[in-house]
Amino acid sequence: MYYGYNTGGGGTGRIDVVLAVLKYAKPDLKLDVKNSFDDRLRLQKYVFIMEKLGLNLGYSFNEYLRGPYSPDLAMDYYSNADIVKDLKTTHELTDKEREVAEKMKRIIDLTSGELEALSYLLLKGWLCDNDALVNVGFYKPHLTAEEIKKAIDVGRKTLGCI
Repeated sequence: MYYGYNTGGGGTGRIDVVLAVLKYAKPDLKLDVKNSFDDRLRLQKYVFIMEKLGLNLGYSFNEYLRGPYSPDLAMDYYSNADIVKDLKTTHELTDKEREVAEKMKRIIDLTSGELEALSYLLLKGWLCDNDALVNVGFYKPHLTAEEIKKAIDVGRKTLGCI
């Protein structure tokens, strides 16, 4: 079945690719973007991380209160909330998208706090810094040290340090 994606809201990204990657990484994932702030936050961070893993999904991100945020992505997921909720997509993953989806398997079960920490580390370029924990803790005092440590550990294992 073909799912028509509504991009009339102004979104410019590849929500179909996003859903296919997430579905591959965790087939039973549900994202109720209509009713759950936590699900919207997680989706924003997933897509930012996918971009950092090398997928060009067409979304630009700005720094916002809870880390990277894309208004165009928000338009796309609000316009397609029912499709997003159940990851309805017929998109066939390319080899590169499958590679990213494999890496997303390590990230998909992080809590929203851990995702916020990881995306903030990537946004600032601090993932591999020795003082990453202190820096994120200073700018994100609502995050626990455990959340930040887990984000650093998973991020370094998944994205590596150059």
